[in-house]
Amino acid sequence: MKIPTVVVLMAALLQPVSAFGETEWIGGARQWSVGFANESPHPYCRLLWDSEIGKTMEFRQSATETFWLVAKTTWDIPAGTKTEVTLTDRTATKVIAADFFDKNTLRLWGPASKGSAGLKKIIKNSFAGMPDVQISFAGDEGDWTLPLSRVEQLYPTFVQCLKRLEAGEKPKQNSETQPF
Repeated sequence: MKIPTVVVLMAALLQPVSAFGETEWIGGARQWSVGFANESPHPYCRLLWDSEIGKTMEFRQSATETFWLVAKTTWDIPAGTKTEVTLTDRTATKVIAADFFDKNTLRLWGPASKGSAGLKKIIKNSFAGMPDVQISFAGDEGDWTLPLSRVEQLYPTFVQCLKRLEAGEKPKQNSETQPF
């Protein structure tokens, strides 16, 4: 009985870290994770907050796009939904567009939304010690507090992920075994 157990364990250990189309999680702290998603045709970096009670918030950054997604496992959002959410931090309140992404997810500040160009700035500022942000939703969903103040220590990991994007995530060749 010991041999089959060892074989199963070895097979699990020998699996690739990031198979095509899956996220390779490269760092995490305090409910936040950084991952590299090698999805075709555009890989992207993920900065994900998981409340561990069904709520998530995620920034996705590829070479061409930046997304801000909020999701809740119990939501059932109709396709085509367009709404607004209110963001509040220590100094300002801003109403922004939120659109259907999938049945459990809204995309905040879609590409056609006014002010969406500031999304990369929010990501950058979160690594510089930005205060937590409160999101208020239309309808009966209660307010969420996004702990952006906790993400600062993951900056080097996120930068490492962005460098992989810039490099095009091409496999490195071993000059001894693959000289051409």
